Amino acid sequence: MNFLYKLLLTFNSTSWVLVLYGVKHEWTLWNIPNWIFDLILLAIPILTSLVALLLANFFGNDNMNSCGEVEYANSSFIPTYLGYFFVGLSLENITQLLIVYFIIFIFTQLSQTEYFNPIYLLFGYKFYHIKSSKGTKLFVITRRKIRNANQEEFEKLKRINETTFIELRRTKNESTTSKS
Repeated sequence: MNFLYKLLLTFNSTSWVLVLYGVKHEWTLWNIPNWIFDLILLAIPILTSLVALLLANFFGNDNMNSCGEVEYANSSFIPTYLGYFFVGLSLENITQLLIVYFIIFIFTQLSQTEYFNPIYLLFGYKFYHIKSSKGTKLFVITRRKIRNANQEEFEKLKRINETTFIELRRTKNESTTSKS
């Protein structure tokens, strides 16, 4: 299950190459107008990202009680995804698309230590590099605005891999302490 989940996360992270290529080359099926098919293509990564968030609920809970440093990570990933956009728009034929997408997918899957998905930004998630009290650098996906890691506690993190966690829901206790 975990391997399939990581494949889904990799697809979600890299699918924009396919979407942009399809829009540029005016893909369509069954005489569907291009603009409607473009909307369908755009909806696919959004829906599969939502499915990935729902599936994460089935992972066990993990805790992080004391944190060291925090670093906001959203902006560090944007150049990578802009690169995917340019690649998707620059490919000329389906053979190039398949070869380039396969290479991007494989390298992303094999080197994936962090699962940044720009669609999660639409869902209100933020991405942080957090150093644990033991000095381990962790990647945390959460809806919180973390300003001071020393004051944060995470009671229900879902572990994606050894260093990547997602917080889907906060406990009532966490909601009240973060507001103050």
